[in-house]
Amino acid sequence: MRIGTNVAAIIANNSLQKSQNNLSTSIERLSSGYKINGSKDDAAGCAISERMRVQLRGLDQAENNTADGISVISTAEGAINEIQNMLARMKELSVQAANDVNSDEERAAIQDEIVQINKEIDRISAETEFNTQPLINGNLSRRVYSDLQGVKQLSVSDNYTAGIYGITVTQDARQAVAIGSGAITMSATAAITEEQAGTIKINGYSIDISEGDTLDNVMGKIIDGVNKTGGSAFTVASLNNDTAVNGTEYAGYEPTGNYAGSTLVIMTNQYGSDQKINITCTNDQLAGLLGIPQAAVDEGITVEGSDVKAEIASDAQGVRVGFADSAILSTKGTIITVTDVNNKEFSLDVPGNAAGTVFDDSNNNGQSTGSAGTARTINQEVTDVGTMSIHVGANQDQVIIIDIPEITTYSLKTENMNVMTQYTASQAISIVDDAISKVNEIRSRLGAYENRLDHTTNNLDVSNENLTKSLSAMIDTDMAEEMTTYTSETVLTQAATSILSQANERPAEVLQLLQ
Repeated sequence: MRIGTNVAAIIANNSLQKSQNNLSTSIERLSSGYKINGSKDDAAGCAISERMRVQLRGLDQAENNTADGISVISTAEGAINEIQNMLARMKELSVQAANDVNSDEERAAIQDEIVQINKEIDRISAETEFNTQPLINGNLSRRVYSDLQGVKQLSVSDNYTAGIYGITVTQDARQAVAIGSGAITMSATAAITEEQAGTIKINGYSIDISEGDTLDNVMGKIIDGVNKTGGSAFTVASLNNDTAVNGTEYAGYEPTGNYAGSTLVIMTNQYGSDQKINITCTNDQLAGLLGIPQAAVDEGITVEGSDVKAEIASDAQGVRVGFADSAILSTKGTIITVTDVNNKEFSLDVPGNAAGTVFDDSNNNGQSTGSAGTARTINQEVTDVGTMSIHVGANQDQVIIIDIPEITTYSLKTENMNVMTQYTASQAISIVDDAISKVNEIRSRLGAYENRLDHTTNNLDVSNENLTKSLSAMIDTDMAEEMTTYTSETVLTQAATSILSQANERPAEVLQLLQ
């Protein structure tokens, strides 16, 4: 027997220490509810669980982001819904104005309401915001940059990839322009006689020229009447078509303030083949005085505008710039539209002087003809800048892109609607129908976005639930199992303590040998 080293006590103490350590771990797990309380518990499991915790927090925020995205769409749709109601009212007014039982005064009242509706559409477009960010004024639409000033992109489908798209304008669009066949022979000091009095009609809008009217009075009435019907009237001292480059405010001509001896020009403000001017006069003497004798003959003077002419641009090898071979180009007024399979649409509005076309108006009672201009290739750079990215995931680039097109009177083409004549009111009906179709298409797109975000929310909920389950299985304490361990370690600790006590008493037995 040895008293220098109590081996039995050392063995009992080691066992006691192990049991106490295991008991401490068990108590920590039972009290915290987690079986991984530090990297020492499970190094790999700790790293995985922490990554999963971060992922869960990301998913929680992504769900909040998705809810914000739905709020953005709901706000935009609420404004668009009211614009749609206003367009319905404009349709009603246009149909009313197209009825010839209305007097000019009644049509003027209808026109006033249309003007106010257009102002409200633009106000709503400018002031509809979410968190100070405009929603429907084009701020959230894809950005398209042009190398020609004045070009306005109207639409570009989502399935057009970012890049350069080329269109060559070969002839500019043209307003309807009617030019007198002779100079105004009425002097500045003369007055209309009883025999010369009569009525001039511009697209059916009556302009009464009365006895005693001076040339200034007559021209004032004509200018005012043409303005009301959506056009311009002025006089020119020279009909030099070589300088009548298209696209300027006065169709390339230079107006003069001296009416006597000048030539009368009447034109529409808008471009395209659907623009028409019909001028009639009930008195051939009056028509002669104003240099428009044809207006008093048969159907009078009738002229039409023309649409822009264009084609898809090609590079030096004959390959189309940006567009596929299946793409088809069409034009209307100053608008060029390229359509392709899968409902792809690329539409832009080009200024009336893109190619610098010179028009010949020598055939005053017929159609203007375009002559030498320079074909101009317009390169449109489509980017993804401008759209709203809703981050719907916990990781990088997990986004849904929201593209809300511009909804203004310009994009809807209602800003210059005129119902002062039966012809323009009939045109207005078509314009409003197109605007309603466009708004319906945009609302449909927003509805699709909202439904998609609803599905995204559901998916985030499921992902969150499943990931939480996985994390729970990894880090949460199985209380029944751990309680068994705790009980076992408690018994072992008590047993080890008892044995250690007895082991410490064993050296005292040596005293019996020393007696």
